[in-house]
Amino acid sequence: MGPDRLPSDWPLREHSEFVHCAGTLWHIQRIGSGPVILLLHGTGSSSHSMAGLAEHLSHQFTCLLVDLPGQGFTPPIEEREHLLSAMAGAISLLCKQLELDPDYVIGHSAGAAVGIRMCLDGYIDPRGLLSINGALLPFGAFIEPIMLKAARALSRSPRVSRFLAQRGTGESDVRRALRDTGATISEPMIQRYTTLISQPEHIEGTLRMMGGWELGQLAKDLPQLTTPIHLVGCAKDHIVPAIRAHRATRELPNATAVTLSDAGHLIHEADPGRITGEFFHFLERLN
Repeated sequence: MGPDRLPSDWPLREHSEFVHCAGTLWHIQRIGSGPVILLLHGTGSSSHSMAGLAEHLSHQFTCLLVDLPGQGFTPPIEEREHLLSAMAGAISLLCKQLELDPDYVIGHSAGAAVGIRMCLDGYIDPRGLLSINGALLPFGAFIEPIMLKAARALSRSPRVSRFLAQRGTGESDVRRALRDTGATISEPMIQRYTTLISQPEHIEGTLRMMGGWELGQLAKDLPQLTTPIHLVGCAKDHIVPAIRAHRATRELPNATAVTLSDAGHLIHEADPGRITGEFFHFLERLN
């Protein structure tokens, strides 16, 4: 992780910056001008995941892309067990230091949960939030505690992280993992994720996120969210089934949801123009 690990051909590399804030050296990217959109990627990914969206939106908006702590090229923060709240607070401090107050948030999977937590905790007050296959609801009262404990234990073992990084460097493994998400796979996608999962620090950060996510508390707090939110689910998403987006609207007082056909978990990477269209439809409803 860090500046020396950033590949020369990384998406939007010319817009990359490394910023010290809240005890962490953050990898961020800023592109465009106008109202500010904070773009937050999901678990196991990085800001590259939002590059296509940012390129579409930067003609009308200032896009701030952030590598979440422990992901991509940003080192982890110290907190482990209550990571969702801690991450929300740390990113809010980063936004303040950059003097960028988000007018909108676009979050994918766990990134949507971070954006919602930032709103719930009073760190930001955006006009609207777009959730792309948002991981917002617990996986079940029985299985979730087991998953949290297992991920926390694994994240504390450097041997596990090194083993998984070595195991995951084969393109066939990356291709298989991407296919399992229901994604339309491109060769650049394979290369980006091969780079990420070859880093033990990225593997450890992914496990730490999985172990500190506490979606049960987030689900309890969803009825308090006053920010307008539009939830996008995808019919081919095998990670976060589309039904979860519609189910979440029962708890959210100001929410709409849609299911996109012929789309998977990484639709924003495979077809950023389609998600850009959803965002502009959302803006029309807000106005």
